[in-house]
Amino acid sequence: MPMEIRIRGVSEDVYARLSTKAALREKSLEDYLHEELQRIALPLSGSEWVKEVRKAKEREPVHVPSEIILQALHEDRK
Repeated sequence: MPMEIRIRGVSEDVYARLSTKAALREKSLEDYLHEELQRIALPLSGSEWVKEVRKAKEREPVHVPSEIILQALHEDRK
């Protein structure tokens, strides 16, 4: 069942830019945002995942076993 998302507090400037991007693609704002959310929600590739882990580790040290990192890199090369 599809879920509904509501975003409050979007500035007029951001709304206008998003509307313009949607119009340039000949889409409604709702359709454009739906596609963008789908794109954002795609799983990370192995290399993207490694980059995110490195960023997070800089903020807060976390131990990620090398096996997991190597597996993610291997999957990204498939």
